[in-house]
Amino acid sequence: MTPSGLFPESWLLVSADQRAALEKLLAGTLGDDHPLAVTVIAAVARCAGCDTVVYTAGQGRELVWTMVSFAQSAHVDPGVAVYPSFAGLRRAMTAHAH
Repeated sequence: MTPSGLFPESWLLVSADQRAALEKLLAGTLGDDHPLAVTVIAAVARCAGCDTVVYTAGQGRELVWTMVSFAQSAHVDPGVAVYPSFAGLRRAMTAHAH
């Protein structure tokens, strides 16, 4: 698990430098009509074994968790899964496989 114990072992909290780069990566790959393109996003964690990143998305009380896979083709929006609760996200992170 991460030092804080929030995420499964294979998931790493992102540093401030990584956070900025991952947020820029997501913003650059989303189409203008994608729901995440018009909301505040923050990178939180990344899978140690692949290109999947966990972000928070939203503003104020409308916060959701997302897992975004960048393993897709550059011509396709990244694969995005949305979890309205941390418990749902944590289950998905635990079940995540390569």
